[in-house]
Amino acid sequence: MGALTQVGCADANGTGGNESLALTTVVGTTYQIRIQRYNSNSAMDGSICVWSPPPPPANDDPCGATSLSLSASCSYTTYNTASATNTAGIPTPGCSTYSGQDVWFSFVAPASGAITFRTTAGTITNLAMALYSATACNGTFTLLECDDNDGPGNMPFLTFTDLDLVPGDTYYLRVWRSGGGTGTFNMCAEIPPATGDCFYILRMYDSYGDGWDGSTVEVSIAGSSTFHTLTTGQQDVVYLAYNELDVLLITYTAASAWENEISYLLERGAGIVFDDGPTPTTGLVHASSATCVAPDPPRGDCTGGLTICGATTLNDNPSNTGLKADLNVNNRGCLGADERQGTWYNFSPSASGTVEFTITPANASDDYDFAVWGPDVALTCPPTSAPVRCNYSGTPGNTGLSTAGTNDSENDTGSQWSNEMTVTAGEIYTLYISNFSRSGLDFSLTWTLTNGASLDCTALPVELALFDAAPEGEQVEVTWSTFSEHNSDRFTVERSRAGSDFSQIGELPAQGNSLTRTDYVFHDPAPFAGINYYRLVMRDLDGASETSQVRTVHFQRTEALTLFPNPATEVLNASFLMREDGEVRWELVDMAGRTVKNGAAAISAGVANMTIELAQLEAGTYLVRIVPQDRQWMLQQMVTVR
Repeated sequence: MGALTQVGCADANGTGGNESLALTTVVGTTYQIRIQRYNSNSAMDGSICVWSPPPPPANDDPCGATSLSLSASCSYTTYNTASATNTAGIPTPGCSTYSGQDVWFSFVAPASGAITFRTTAGTITNLAMALYSATACNGTFTLLECDDNDGPGNMPFLTFTDLDLVPGDTYYLRVWRSGGGTGTFNMCAEIPPATGDCFYILRMYDSYGDGWDGSTVEVSIAGSSTFHTLTTGQQDVVYLAYNELDVLLITYTAASAWENEISYLLERGAGIVFDDGPTPTTGLVHASSATCVAPDPPRGDCTGGLTICGATTLNDNPSNTGLKADLNVNNRGCLGADERQGTWYNFSPSASGTVEFTITPANASDDYDFAVWGPDVALTCPPTSAPVRCNYSGTPGNTGLSTAGTNDSENDTGSQWSNEMTVTAGEIYTLYISNFSRSGLDFSLTWTLTNGASLDCTALPVELALFDAAPEGEQVEVTWSTFSEHNSDRFTVERSRAGSDFSQIGELPAQGNSLTRTDYVFHDPAPFAGINYYRLVMRDLDGASETSQVRTVHFQRTEALTLFPNPATEVLNASFLMREDGEVRWELVDMAGRTVKNGAAAISAGVANMTIELAQLEAGTYLVRIVPQDRQWMLQQMVTVR
């Protein structure tokens, strides 16, 4: 036998127990294993097992990712991480303890842009997962979000909307066991249903993570009610399909001893239709006609941030984290809890100098945190790098930037004051203020500008304070106001019948430059009968433009609905004007949102008269609704039945 070369060794140093050794071997080479007693042990009993581990799974790296099946309901599939290895060259997930042994999944974002990943435990009870966008399976990866305990049983849960995902793009999901090791887990990928004109997303939260203890939120759409609760975990979502003009009712029933941990919101697109909590209000809390037009982005999202003009004091009351996860390990800096209840702002110095500010909570025991990103040459949402100032101090009370600060960034045990900033005219900064205490109480933001510094509105040409549209007689009145304007040129008013393909219907000159509120009014003399969609295009002197959110108006001229007698007993007569022949549907809706009676009728152009039988209808108040077949308008009025 020739000379031997040691290629591996295992020694527990006399502590006893099993020894194990992993080697990378060469095919065709003979190896010898030497086993010996430790020190003066008198016996050496046991056994030895030599085996070749199975190869890594096919989805051990992104280019072998398992393609996920997307469904309108959650149907769990069991997966395994056995023999998985570490994937190098991908950004750190940013949550949990990443020790490699990950597996990968891929999917193409659906047309809605919305998807939710749920997991339950198999042999792995401490799973974690992270979603990435990528230029290719072997290209550049960008972390979108990471989670390890927001779902039931502290298993991971991720949900995304069209704010995060681009329909048609391919995304990659990385899954691993926190701290290392392998095993099985169950996962599903749910998307909104394909039914209805649009869909809502109901988001339910519990700050402690143990569920709602039987509290429920009832959502009634077109008289059909569904009841929802958070059984366990920190959050969950439900997709709810609906049609334009459906009656929407929201009712909350409290049953938990910890209502201060409960909150929920109803989302449509980029905006929040309704939100409540902590300690939600009980009973019927919201009633409206459903529309597919999304509300403005909330201030809790970077895209809904307020541009600050001038060093005036402002007050704010953050109530949620918005709809988009703007912060992650790559841009959060010292904010270890990512987003809490917070609001976003943009500011730009019009003159160089020194910037300080003070955040004063209404409740002195509240803990507020903040971060500042920049300088940038344009607004970027969300921020792509670490903040230049950051404060995560656990000390309650006032916080901010001050010459009394000694560090740019402070952790949870640090001072509540970070260093002031020296700024240059024209730079753009982003500020996030976070209510770590999640109290729902407001704060004030006060600026101190020295050494010549001042703020203006170069971040955006116009800062809208208000934009609305409403019927006014035979016209629709479109109104808007600006907090400030910087080199603004004109406002173009656009209208659409379908929510797309907007056309210009008018124009008003802008103020140009202003740091005070300016109000504007425009009248549309010829709105469509039925649904009208309006938006503004704000044009700058240098050709730049910004487009506002869309406002919806249900307009009827002389198609007013007359009900008689009212109160009614056996029979109700309805009279209205039809401008063209067609079929209409009518329905009676009770105060719980349920349709109790309905029908259809062919109506000729002119004054229409309909008779609705009320026999066997319980006494009470009802909403009478009349809608044509093309759903382009709606008539509704309350009636009392005796």
